[in-house]
Amino acid sequence: MTRKKISYGVCLVWLVLAFWLLIANRTATGIVEAQSNSPDKPVEQVRKNIQVLKGLPASQLFPVMNFVSASLGVRCNYCHVNNGGDNWVWESDEKQTKRTARRMMQMVIDLNKNNQTDFRGSRVTCYTCHRGQTEPQNLPTLPLTPSKNTADGIARQSKKADSLPTVRQVLDKYVVAVGGQAKAAKLKTRVLKGIRESSQGNWSLEIDVKQPDKFLVSITVPQQGIIYQGFSGTTGWLKNTREHRAMSANELALLKQTAELYEVIKVKEPSPGMKITAIEKIGGRESYVLESAAAPDIVEKLYFDVQTGLLVRKLTLTNTVLLPIPEQIDFEDYREVDGVKLPFVIRISNIDPFFNSTRRFTEIKHNVPVDDAKFDIPVGGK
Repeated sequence: MTRKKISYGVCLVWLVLAFWLLIANRTATGIVEAQSNSPDKPVEQVRKNIQVLKGLPASQLFPVMNFVSASLGVRCNYCHVNNGGDNWVWESDEKQTKRTARRMMQMVIDLNKNNQTDFRGSRVTCYTCHRGQTEPQNLPTLPLTPSKNTADGIARQSKKADSLPTVRQVLDKYVVAVGGQAKAAKLKTRVLKGIRESSQGNWSLEIDVKQPDKFLVSITVPQQGIIYQGFSGTTGWLKNTREHRAMSANELALLKQTAELYEVIKVKEPSPGMKITAIEKIGGRESYVLESAAAPDIVEKLYFDVQTGLLVRKLTLTNTVLLPIPEQIDFEDYREVDGVKLPFVIRISNIDPFFNSTRRFTEIKHNVPVDDAKFDIPVGGK
């Protein structure tokens, strides 16, 4: 193996680790920007021959491109010139497919810009027409299933819409379903042990939580050792074989969002403007969908199982000049531990499947002794 390939492999591992921890409301390339503390420049300032996507933050370029490739069911070389290996000529307009894609992107932007009223808050994307194929299907597939536009079908849909609960009712049922405020408050520490599964391999991990705000992640990577990222209640820090330092403000904010995934009650109060928008099926079961704006360009959707009341999915959509970038977290295999219900499987899915991963816990314990010093930033090389 050449030195170049070894260096590339090491860098790849650290990128995956960064994404593994900093998953909340952030794309993979956005994490690189956050860690380097460099400003997220418009893509035309850091890439050549950008014509349609001017103004797009550079960190969003590859997630947007991954969305396009997934929508058409193709790889990067469908539009872009590759001279072998990692030798890409991204700026080249040699291929007709790239020139066509550029026109299609502009069409999507114009459609969304000029038809906002008709779309009622939704958006047209590449996937709207292509559905995983290069040529959109313009005829329905026969034979058709029986139409829902019958008197009985319309009556059922109307009854379902009229019977939606309020946001407060959904959240109250959720809090009761996981065990309630009182039981959750009695759990002062939480230690979770398990495996992180992904295409890069399976890595053991441990997560330590101590109320009210201490948090530590330890992950063991073969041939790389243990990587730590923690928060002492005042200081966020990280330590691995390459660096040992305090976190930046952006990194700390993302770590705190990650820590929320391991709380008993993950949604305590309605966020401003939160509303219940629909009933959708996940894994064959109906879920109430609660939607809110987490930031000016970020929409968050929370899915609560209609029957159990449990949170089963969190979907974050980061709007860009062309299309929304989805990031999805699924909470599965809820089990009761010390009177509260916790998901033993947390599945993270992104528009680039390379960054998909699953945390599969084998052990969760409460109120075990955890020394405060464990969360403090290590001194020197310790």
